[in-house]
Amino acid sequence: MPKASSEDRACLDFAYRAVIGMGVEDEVIVLRDGLSVVTRFGVEKIDASVSTTTALIHALAQAMQLHLNGIQLGEVRGDLLAAGMGVKAANRVHDHLTDFSVAEWERLRARVLWYADDNARPIRPATQVAGVS
Repeated sequence: MPKASSEDRACLDFAYRAVIGMGVEDEVIVLRDGLSVVTRFGVEKIDASVSTTTALIHALAQAMQLHLNGIQLGEVRGDLLAAGMGVKAANRVHDHLTDFSVAEWERLRARVLWYADDNARPIRPATQVAGVS
């Protein structure tokens, strides 16, 4: 399974926080699969086909990515409607996006860089050099 991009992970991280109502002080980490979210409550797979909440999280994450890549928020709403999303759901995603402050968008960009620092190699214990005790 290919690993999710740092942008995929950061956007899912922020979308999860926004929809579930978790703040910046809450520990949230999206695993390398780009679908599993770890919080203090455990690991949750965010499957868009399971519930309207998880579908909203995915839609919001995708809309965040569009905006990070230069698409204006009004256009994002139009794209959601053109993709077949209902008006109420598209409006809800749009409302979440417009509620983000400039500082929150900057935190999202910083989180993309934070996830990019994860090189996806396993962390191995340090080994002792032969002959050194």
